[in-house]
Amino acid sequence: MRRQLAIHIALLLGSALPILASAQSLPAETADSRQSQAIGAMPLTEALDVLARRSGLQLVYQSEVASTVRSNGAAAGLSARQQLHLLLKGTGLDYRFVTPTTVTIVAAHAAGNAPAASARAPRSIPPIEAAANVPHDLAPVSVSANAVDTLAPSAAPLDAIQPTSVIDERFIRDGLRFNANFDDIIKYAPSVTVTSPEGPGLGKNEGISIRGFQDGQFNITFDGIPFGDASDLHHTTSAYFNNHVLGQAEIDRGPGGGSTIGNATFGGTVGLRSRDPSSVPGVTAYLTLGSWNTRAGGVSADGQLGAHTQVFADVSKESSDTYLNGTDDQRNHIFLKTITDLGADTALTFVTSYNEEHQNTVQGATKQEIAQFGWRYGLSDNPALQSYSGYNNAAYYSSFNYLGLTSRIGDWSVDNKVYYNSFDHWSRKTTDASDNNSADNGVTFYNAAGKKVGKAANDVPGKLADAGFHAFGDVLRLSRDLGPGTLQAGAWLERNIDARYQYPLDLTTGQQTGTKYGYLDNYLFGDRTDTVQPYLQYDWKVSDRITVSPGLRYSEVTRSINAAINKTTPVPLDAEATYHSTLPSLSVHDQLSDQWAAYAQAAKGFLAPPIDVIETNASRGLKPEQTTNYQLGTSFASRSFTFGADVYYIDFTNYLTETQVATTEGNELTYINGGGAIYQGAEVEGTYALNHEWSLYGNASYNEATYKHSSVQVAATPKVTAALGLLYSGESGYFGSLMGKFIGKQYGLDNTTDANGDTVFANGQRLGGYVAVDAALGFRSEHGGVSNKGYSISVDVNNLFNVHKLTGYAGTQSVSGNALYFGLPGRGVFLDLSMKL
Repeated sequence: MRRQLAIHIALLLGSALPILASAQSLPAETADSRQSQAIGAMPLTEALDVLARRSGLQLVYQSEVASTVRSNGAAAGLSARQQLHLLLKGTGLDYRFVTPTTVTIVAAHAAGNAPAASARAPRSIPPIEAAANVPHDLAPVSVSANAVDTLAPSAAPLDAIQPTSVIDERFIRDGLRFNANFDDIIKYAPSVTVTSPEGPGLGKNEGISIRGFQDGQFNITFDGIPFGDASDLHHTTSAYFNNHVLGQAEIDRGPGGGSTIGNATFGGTVGLRSRDPSSVPGVTAYLTLGSWNTRAGGVSADGQLGAHTQVFADVSKESSDTYLNGTDDQRNHIFLKTITDLGADTALTFVTSYNEEHQNTVQGATKQEIAQFGWRYGLSDNPALQSYSGYNNAAYYSSFNYLGLTSRIGDWSVDNKVYYNSFDHWSRKTTDASDNNSADNGVTFYNAAGKKVGKAANDVPGKLADAGFHAFGDVLRLSRDLGPGTLQAGAWLERNIDARYQYPLDLTTGQQTGTKYGYLDNYLFGDRTDTVQPYLQYDWKVSDRITVSPGLRYSEVTRSINAAINKTTPVPLDAEATYHSTLPSLSVHDQLSDQWAAYAQAAKGFLAPPIDVIETNASRGLKPEQTTNYQLGTSFASRSFTFGADVYYIDFTNYLTETQVATTEGNELTYINGGGAIYQGAEVEGTYALNHEWSLYGNASYNEATYKHSSVQVAATPKVTAALGLLYSGESGYFGSLMGKFIGKQYGLDNTTDANGDTVFANGQRLGGYVAVDAALGFRSEHGGVSNKGYSISVDVNNLFNVHKLTGYAGTQSVSGNALYFGLPGRGVFLDLSMKL
C-alpha cells in the first residue's frame, strides 16, 4: 500500500487553463494565464481545491495536510503557478509536476523543479516522496485519480505497482443514484461482475466477482481497515455504506506488496475511502423517488466544532418494494466523521457508522417460476406456501467505528487506527423460500428425548436464526526514509468473536418444534478468530525512474469453536485450528516518462479455511489456500487520454470449493479440496477526452480460471467482460453518462456428486452473456434553490433497454432439486434531488 495520499481532481468547471507540458517546460500562455480571484487564508487542503477547480490542475497530497497545515492565501491576478507557490509559502512544502496534468505536493527539499519554500516542514507532516512512481505507504486507500478533464468511471494511476482502477468522488456522485452501494460503484471496472437482483442499491447483493475470485476470496477495506463476516469473510453490501459517505473507491486486482494487509489479498482489494469533512460549512438535504415504490431521503452536514475540529455527518432513510415482488426493503443509516488538529505533531480522526436494514429475503427462482410468474417473481402473498413473503424476513444491523491517530515521532511517520465493528443478521425463513408446492409442507414435533409427539401436515416448516460478530482490532503503520528509499513496517491485529444459533419453527403457528436429536436448537455455538499480520517493506529508489519494493508479511489465523450443539452434527464440539504462512512479495515500478509507467509484480497469497471446515472436520480441517501471483502492466496518463493494461498468471493450490451433498435434511453444502486452479488473463481500460466536456470510456477483460489438469471453468467466472461509456460534464452545470457493461457466458456449477457420493468436476448450469446499459442526466447549480446556495437534480436509469437475462446460479430447491437462479433487474428510473440549505 502507498503513503496516505488524498488526491483531489481539478476538472474544468469554468474557463479551462490547459496544461500541455511538464513543469520543466510550461508554455508561456499557461504560466502567464491570470487567476482573476484571490484565494483567502484557509486550511491548505481547501486552498488547493479552490486553485484546482479554477486552473484545471490535478493536485496530489497527503491527507494529513487537511488537518495540520494552513495557507496564508494568494492574491488575484497571478498565474496558477504563482498562486500555488504562495499557497505553499511558509508550510515547508513545495510542488512538483509529475505529468503534464498532475502536480505532487512534496517536502521543500524534494521539489527539484520549483522555488524552495521559505520554511522547514512541520514535524507533523510525514515526508512525501518526490515522484509519483515511488510506492507510498500509510495508505488506507492508495488514492489516485483520472487525469482526463471530463467525467470517467475509473482510471489506472501512474504510480500503481499492480493492476489498479480508481473510481473518484465525481463519478460516485454524478454517475450513480444517491443510495447506491459499493457494489454499484465498482461494477463498471475491469474484470468485475456484480449480481444485484433487486435493483441498484436495493436489497442484498448476491455476489461480486473479480477475475473469477468470489466475495470472500478478495479483500475489502474501509479507510484501510479490513472487514467482513467472521466465519467466511463475505460482505452484505447493503448493510454497510452507501455512496453519500464514500469519497473514493479503488480496486487493486492483485495481492499488493508486503504492506497490503487483509485476509484474502491474493484476489485483490476493494479499498473504500470515507468522505472528508469540508471546511466550508453547510447542510444539504436530498431526496430520491423512483421505480418500485422507492423513496429515500436524508441530510448531510459539514461544519466546525471549535477551532480545531472539522465534522461531516450524514443521516438517511430508504424504503422500496424493490424489483422483486414481496421483498419490501427498509434501510436506515447514520454516519459521523471528525478530524481534529491536536497540535503540530498530531491529527485525530474519529468515525462511527451505524446501518440497519429490514427485508423479506428471496432464495432465487426456478425457470418454471419465472415463466409462470414473470421476471419480477420473488415471494408470494399466499400464507399456505413456503414462498409467502411474511414467513421470509431478515434484519441486518452493522456498525463501524475507529479512532485514527497520525503523528510524527523522530524520523518515523505513524498512522494507527484502533477499531470496533459489528454485524448481526437475524432471519426467519421457511425451509425453502422458492417452494410453491403446498404438498411439501408439514411440520413434525419432538419432545426432549427426540421422540415424535405430533405432526401438522399442512403447516409451513421453517427456522429462526441469528448470527452476530464483534471485531476488535488495531492497524499500525510506520514509515521512515532510510538510505536510498523508504522503510515501511506495521501490523494488523484482530479478534473476532462470533455467536450463532438456529431453531426449527412451525411458521403457521409460531411454535418451536424441537428436533429429532432432543434439542430445541438445530445448532448453538460460539466461535473466535484471531488474526496477526506483521509486515516489512522497503521501497528502494534504484534511480530517478526505477523503484524496487521487496516485502514480507507473516499471516497467522487461529479459529476456535465451542459448540453446545454443532452445526453439521448435533453434538457438542470444542475444536481449534491455526493456519499460518510467510508471504514474500516483490514489485518493480519504472517511470518511463512523465506520462508513462510500467510495473512487474510477484507475490505469495494465503487464505485460512472458513469456520465451516472446523465444524465439519474439527481440527483435521482442510489445508489453507495458497497462491503465487505474477503480473505485468503499464499505465499512461495525459490531459486527454488515460490508459492501463496488464496480464496476470496466478497458480492457486488447495483450492476449496463447495459441493452439494444429499442428506436426510435435504441438499446441504460442504467444502472439499478441489486440488488447484490456474487464473490467467489480460485487462485493459482507458478514457479519451473528446473535448473539455465529453469523454469516451472503455475496458475489456479476458479472465480464464480453470481447475488444474482440466478444462473445467471455475464457477461464476465469465471469461470475457467489457464496458463502454459516453460521459458528459458541462461547464454550464449539466452532466450525464451512458454506460454499458457486457458480461460473457459463465457456469453456475463446476462440480457435482455422482451416485457413489464422489465429487466429479464438470461445468453445469450455463448462463449466457448479456449487456446492460445504464444512463444518468442531471444539472447542478451553485446558486438558486430555496436558500440560493445551490441545488442539483438528476435522473438515473438502470437497465435502460429493460433486458431480461439470468445472471446468477442460486443453488437448488431442497425438495425438488430444481435449479434456482437470480436475474437482471428490469428498467428502473430514479429521480434524485438535493438542495443546500
